[in-house]
Amino acid sequence: MKESLLHIVKNKKTKYIIVLVLFALLMLFSKNNNIFYYHNISKQKKELEKRKEHYKNEIRKDSINTAIILKDLDAAEKYGREKYLMKKDNEDIFIIKRKDDSLTKIQ
Repeated sequence: MKESLLHIVKNKKTKYIIVLVLFALLMLFSKNNNIFYYHNISKQKKELEKRKEHYKNEIRKDSINTAIILKDLDAAEKYGREKYLMKKDNEDIFIIKRKDDSLTKIQ
């Protein structure tokens, strides 16, 4: 029995295989540098990059709207009415909700 174990350990290929297996186990189950940690970090990075692109697009849209509003008073009034439901004193606004098809009256 001892001779067979010594023969396996003396073989150079098996030494490399043992070292590689130990290294793989270390990389899988160490606390800070394991594969699961890096997988989670890469998922978070992808999610943050998507959010970054979304916010960049929103900034572009808002900057275009701001430029239009600053140039044209009628566009500012239209934007305020549509986006913030602003109204004049002598008018009523009706909002149609599409989810449950109910009508709401704002005065």
